[in-house]
Amino acid sequence: MNDKISIIVPVYNVEKYLPQCMDSIIFQTYQNLEIILVDDGSTDSCPQICDDYALKDERVRVIHQKNTGVAVARNMGLGILTGDFVAFVDPDDILAPHFYENMLRCLIENNADIVECDFINFTSEIDITLDLSSVAIREKIYDAEKALELLMKEEIKQMPWNKLLTAEICKGVLFPAGKKHEDDFWAYQIFGNAKKIIKRDEILYFYRQHNESNMGRQYNLTRLDGLSAIENRIEYIQNHFPNLETLAINKFCFGSLWHYQQIENNPELDPQMICRSKILEDVKGYNKWSLIKQWKLKEIFWYQFFINAPNICIGFRNLINKGK
Repeated sequence: MNDKISIIVPVYNVEKYLPQCMDSIIFQTYQNLEIILVDDGSTDSCPQICDDYALKDERVRVIHQKNTGVAVARNMGLGILTGDFVAFVDPDDILAPHFYENMLRCLIENNADIVECDFINFTSEIDITLDLSSVAIREKIYDAEKALELLMKEEIKQMPWNKLLTAEICKGVLFPAGKKHEDDFWAYQIFGNAKKIIKRDEILYFYRQHNESNMGRQYNLTRLDGLSAIENRIEYIQNHFPNLETLAINKFCFGSLWHYQQIENNPELDPQMICRSKILEDVKGYNKWSLIKQWKLKEIFWYQFFINAPNICIGFRNLINKGK
């Protein structure tokens, strides 16, 4: 194997973790790498750290830009890459030493477009010192339609960082600037472009889990971007994979119910009920028997309950949640 892999790393104020992340990339067992560091206007020592790595390793390319967000940073990397394959890494995470060797071999041997590996969340380095050498590796192969079905069922993950992709399927698919949940907008289009997708249960990526404050875990309206992505996905599915339309609508409607419930329980976020009214209006647009007849009876019940008596429905669901 001698194909070049372009690795895109968006960097913003992670000086504490960036060196460890970079070392896990640079010392991979597979060495034909193009490492693109996009410094997104960091105000700590990250710009210097990036430049230092570029001086030490000719495979490292650095771009410094004003702070415009992770989506624009990733898009910048996509615009300049020269590799045959594409990977993404978050700058505070860590890769297993054989991440790219194993993923590329899997991709090439199966003539696939995407391979996804398993990952572990960690909070300290002790969590990643695991001996996984004796664990049997299983692979499952899917076409685009089945992979999209599993993506909507959350059995395949939407995040880009646990995947290796052909550069070809990434052409023309950008992350939306200024949106939260940018992965949700990106993933379904990438999977739709692929002919063969492999889900590999080998743990090769270690995702750093930061301790969030209570404030950080609270619901806020920026999370509605995720709902917009799910709604956009419906149109894409209708145009390209019509067999999945019912499932796509189901996921949107019940995602809408969840968001409505969160806002209803925090009414100060939406004092004029603008967001809740729009959610309800959008969900009612799918109240057609031809679209929901394949749902489970329980799902049809909750959907009709929600669109006809939203406040009572939410109150009832809150009571159920309290009893759990």
